[in-house]
Amino acid sequence: MQVSRRTMLKGAFTSLAAGSAIAAPVMAARMQPLPLVIFDSRIAESVAFSATQTGIRKLDLADGIAATWRALGSPAHVTGLTRWSDWTALRGALEEQGLRTQTERRIAAPLSGRDHLFRWSMAPR
Repeated sequence: MQVSRRTMLKGAFTSLAAGSAIAAPVMAARMQPLPLVIFDSRIAESVAFSATQTGIRKLDLADGIAATWRALGSPAHVTGLTRWSDWTALRGALEEQGLRTQTERRIAAPLSGRDHLFRWSMAPR
């Protein structure tokens, strides 16, 4: 069998097409926004809440609100257990990205003694 330039190019094109057909779904899945959990490691109840959330991206408010804002990205769904003041600041930033509040409720915090913790979630409409 003779190998010509044309045969080599056809083989390379076929391999490239097959490889991209396999890689396309993988790349599409990687490009999808990930769900996000926001918590505050300075608050015991918030740490316990984040420990129950597995397999998703987490942001700790103890790193600073500015660092959290920079790390937000474009999440598909966000849930959190934070202080009221952090919740209101984050809600504004996430609403600018098209997310809307799904749930919001006050949570008892006997371990930390706080009375202004809120469990909330946001998602696109």
